[in-house]
Amino acid sequence: MIKLLILYWTLLQSTLGSFTGLQSIPVIRHELIVERHWIDDQQLSAALIIGRSTPGPMGVYIVCVGYFVAGYPGAVMAALALMTPALLIVLLFRLLGSRIDDPRIKNAIRFVIIGGTAFSASALVGMGQSAFTTWWLVGLGALSALLLLRTKVATIWILVGAGIVSVMVK
Repeated sequence: MIKLLILYWTLLQSTLGSFTGLQSIPVIRHELIVERHWIDDQQLSAALIIGRSTPGPMGVYIVCVGYFVAGYPGAVMAALALMTPALLIVLLFRLLGSRIDDPRIKNAIRFVIIGGTAFSASALVGMGQSAFTTWWLVGLGALSALLLLRTKVATIWILVGAGIVSVMVK
């Protein structure tokens, strides 16, 4: 039970400042991989792939992380941690009322988004080091990034293609 509460608290902390869904990665990686060793980089990457290839919000990968840590009870705690910030925002909007258009409040939100983006980049470096272990994986990653940035191919098809290539090569 204590592990589930720690999991909830960790995932709640990670989602509170995550306005784009993926800004929670650094906190999750640090707490669950580096500090507690409850999951590894491959499991976090798998959770991200599952979350990105399913419909719904980008942060839904957190439920997969919870599952990898503690099975179905972990997935439930992760879903609760994912929902809590949204419920808190609704309450905050209700309390702020018409002051929500205040430039200071808008600037505070922008600051959190920009800071979270830089924080996310730092976590992705560590995940990339554990994922790109051979030359062909580096090439596959570069090709996938190029397709994502330069074409209009849907992300799901790039993920499926990269998955098929990686299975065929191994």
